[in-house]
Amino acid sequence: MIEILGTIGTVLAVIGVVLNNHLCRWCFVVWLISNSISLTVHLIVGPWSFVGRDAIFIMLAVHGWFVWKRKHKTR
Repeated sequence: MIEILGTIGTVLAVIGVVLNNHLCRWCFVVWLISNSISLTVHLIVGPWSFVGRDAIFIMLAVHGWFVWKRKHKTR
């Protein structure tokens, strides 16, 4: 089950990068889901440095969503 979750998280992370390359704001939502899955996997498996990294990535995805909205709203 952990392998499946890890694979899903990785696939979503790659999709997020592709969306970002196409300047699609939804990349942040995909990354939020991907990083949440990774955080869950790492909480179960136990590499605590990865748990911290995933938590930071989640915060950055939320921040990116709002920054993108603010930048494109003013144009």
